[in-house]
Formats: sequence, C-alpha cells, structure tokens
Amino acid sequence: MNSSTLRSQRVNRAIYLGDEGVRLMRPSCFTAEVRQFHNRERLFYLDLLCTTRYELIIEVGCNGYRLIGIKDDDNDYLGIEINPPRVRRLRSRRAAVMRCEARKFFKRTRLIDEIMRRYDEKVLCILPFNFLGTMDAPMEFLTLVCKAPFDLALSLFSTSETATLARHEYYDLCGITVQGVVRTDDYVRLECSNGFQAFAFDPVFLVNRISAYGFRLNDIEYYDVCNFLHFKKRKS
Repeated sequence: MNSSTLRSQRVNRAIYLGDEGVRLMRPSCFTAEVRQFHNRERLFYLDLLCTTRYELIIEVGCNGYRLIGIKDDDNDYLGIEINPPRVRRLRSRRAAVMRCEARKFFKRTRLIDEIMRRYDEKVLCILPFNFLGTMDAPMEFLTLVCKAPFDLALSLFSTSETATLARHEYYDLCGITVQGVVRTDDYVRLECSNGFQAFAFDPVFLVNRISAYGFRLNDIEYYDVCNFLHFKKRKS
C-alpha cells in the first residue's frame, strides 16, 4: 500500500476529531435539507421498528445518542463513537456508548458473537446520516460491516443534483470547502480542500454489493436528498 493510499485512509478520521467534525453535527450548521434528512431518517426507523422486532439497536457514529428516540422502552441501545459524549451510560433509557473506532468495532468478532447470543440474534445495526459516505475507504469498511451477523440499515445522501448542491452548502457551513465533484454510475464524490472526501452512493449499487454478503433487502425509501435502506441477514 503506497503512502497516498495510507493518507486517504486517515484524512476523514482526523477531520472528524477536529473542529470541522464538531461542526458537522452542530445544529447551527444544518441546512434545511440536512434537517429534512434527519426528520425523514427518524420516521423511517420509527416505521421500521414498528414492523420488525429487535432487542438491541446499534448506532455506529452515534454522536450524542442521536437516534436513541427511535427505540422502544424495552429495547437496548448501543452507540459506537470515536468521540463519545461525556455521559457514556443512560441507565433509565437502557443505553450506553462505547468509545471505539467503527472499523475496530467490526473486527471484534468475539464481542459481536456475545452480542448476538445475548440478544437472541435480534440486533439491528444502523449506519446513520451518510456515515458510510464519510468513512475513509468506505467500501473496505462496508465489507467489514457486511461480515457481521447483524441486520443492517443505512441512511444515505442521494446522488441527485439537488442532494449534491445541498451537501456543498452543508460542508461549506462546516468549514469544509468543496473543490470538485466526481460523478460515476455508482457514486458522487465531493473532493474538499483539506483532503476530506464525501461519497453519496447509488442505492442500486449498494443493494447489489450488500446482497452479495447474504443480505436480503427488506425496505427502501427514495427521496431527492436522501435514501434509506434496510437489510435482513440470511441465517446460515
């Protein structure tokens, strides 16, 4: 692996730990389109949890328990966060946050096996608010995620022109200057001045990719700015 590849796998992580990362989840930096994304995201997961029963909800890149409100009182919640909130456990809400890089969490196979055993395999893993699209080496990360036995849900920016313009405005407000846009059949990638890269993936591309790891698409919602996908893992 050459030095440029290594650098590309570290830049987004460093930015999320810096000032820009704080601004990315600061409500004052949310545009109308980002707030719309968040509202539709919550509605999607509330509907999902009304029709599919889970004992544990895992939110990867949870910030400050961002999606805890979607769970029922008798569900448990586990957040995975590289920069966790000060309060790491909410006993009254049956919730906790683990300080861990997402990539490292999915490599902890013994822990994952124990989670599945404890919760009788009724576990939903959520990659929220375009988390996949802002990971370093996102397809390598997705491969790790898909090897885990959890059911999977993703919240993603759309590849539409409207969504691309909305992302441009959002990142500008966060102090991340977009310098170029790369479009392919599979994704739209924003190239930024500080080395940050942000992807929006075509949902058909992701469905094909994820299905190859033994998942079945259970639900999908398309909007001009965002898309939401839910997969169930086929039991071996």
